[in-house]
Amino acid sequence: MSYLALYRKYRPDTFDKLIGQEPVVRTLVNQIENDRLGHAYLFTGSRGTGKTSAAKIFAKAINCKNPKNGSPCGECECCKALSDPSNIDVIEIDAASNNGVNEIRNLREKVQYPPVSCRYKVYIIDEVHMLTGAAFNALLKTLEEPPKHAVFILATTEAHKIPATILSRCMRFDFRLIPTEEIASLIGGIYKELGKEYDYEAVYAIAAAGEGSVRDALSIADTALSYGKGKLVYEDVMEILGSSNFELITEFVSDVIVGNSGAVMQTIDKLSSLGKSIGVLIKDVSSTIRNLLIIKTCDDAAKILSLPQNKYDELKKIADLTDSERLIRMLEVFTETENTVKYTTHPRIIFETAAMKLTKPETDYNIDALLSRMSQLEKKLEEGVTVKIAETAKSADSVNVVSASTVKEEPVKPVTTVSINKPSIFETSDNELKGKLLFGLREAGREMLWNLFQTADVSAKGNILHLTAHNSGDDKILDNEDNKRLFKEILSGYADFTIVVDVAEENKGIEEIDDETEKIKKIFGEDIVIIK
Repeated sequence: MSYLALYRKYRPDTFDKLIGQEPVVRTLVNQIENDRLGHAYLFTGSRGTGKTSAAKIFAKAINCKNPKNGSPCGECECCKALSDPSNIDVIEIDAASNNGVNEIRNLREKVQYPPVSCRYKVYIIDEVHMLTGAAFNALLKTLEEPPKHAVFILATTEAHKIPATILSRCMRFDFRLIPTEEIASLIGGIYKELGKEYDYEAVYAIAAAGEGSVRDALSIADTALSYGKGKLVYEDVMEILGSSNFELITEFVSDVIVGNSGAVMQTIDKLSSLGKSIGVLIKDVSSTIRNLLIIKTCDDAAKILSLPQNKYDELKKIADLTDSERLIRMLEVFTETENTVKYTTHPRIIFETAAMKLTKPETDYNIDALLSRMSQLEKKLEEGVTVKIAETAKSADSVNVVSASTVKEEPVKPVTTVSINKPSIFETSDNELKGKLLFGLREAGREMLWNLFQTADVSAKGNILHLTAHNSGDDKILDNEDNKRLFKEILSGYADFTIVVDVAEENKGIEEIDDETEKIKKIFGEDIVIIK
């Protein structure tokens, strides 16, 4: 097979070519130049960040006779010898497939032999966290007191699985995720060298898809290289990544923001017909909402997103339709939905339910949702609208907003007409009453009472508001006169009503037993009463 994958062909062979790991490189180079080498190193970090590549470069550099800026020269006898795969002075061990105690015992026996043609014998143990407990114990003594000619380099993606006794004997280097800009620059340089034309937005999308891993990004770039013979554009990369149609996703998000329920369901049907899984759709929707949030909150959003200008302009128009509180709430709902669909047999229904919920923010009593509704109302008032509260309103916050542009007379200042006859609590749903009480308690700063109220039930029968407590002792707190007075203040927009606090049926028996026990203890004495 003559073709070599990009991540293998362009694997760095000097520290200068290792991108994104400047602190690690600086420390290793200084150790080489000052001849202050340790006997055991631990390279840890996410996949594709250069751990194994750095280990190979370091193994060559400490044996090189004429290192250049801490990197191997590639021309001396040792560098040429170590370039041969059959060389036994630098030994790579895959701990995932050689994780038993016998393999480590074999290593302990062979480590005593000096190197053949180099100064040091280097052992690179990849995925070292896969070793068994017995294997770690066998390696422990060798790491503590190795021969002078031996250097160990342990590489892992899960350092927390390595015993503390091993960690304490190693010099630890944490490899960070590579910035997207640096990966994009690397891929762009490779494409130029290969004569492949591309748009910067396309290369940036490939780099972003790598999520900090150079190897992942180069694997995608390798696929994109063969996708077409012409210029690589942003849309090509989206097709390769399997992302949903950009226009449909933005249309879906826009319909959710404006509350067009029918259009939302139609767009979901179109997206599903493309053959994408619901999990992918939710991920793409969340990514789009995240982009809108960046546009809404960041001054240099265009630079951060690096999208084609026409797509950025389209997202900017959608972002202008809403506020950051609404976007945060949407992101929360779809993130929860993404976790939920993993454990259901009807993912589409869960997705549709979440979308329909977001099209009706008036039914959502989350703090962010309420803040968003308030800010939208304030914005309409500032723009010069007439807000009229209907006399037969079902709830205190039901409003009819009429645009000033539809009135034939000259624009007037905002007018608020308050109904004289207050609505009854019986005309309002139980969930809406509980939502108003929870919101009022949060606004009043009564956090403890707010937490207690979460488990209580609320129901209205005539002009009586029933509060049912499910936890022992909660009924006494809810029945407190000061708390009942606060509840009435929160619901002051309703006609006069009475508050009755009840105890849930399942807790009544427990309270009766407790009362009888206390009576018996008072008669006979607590010391001689035995409860069976």
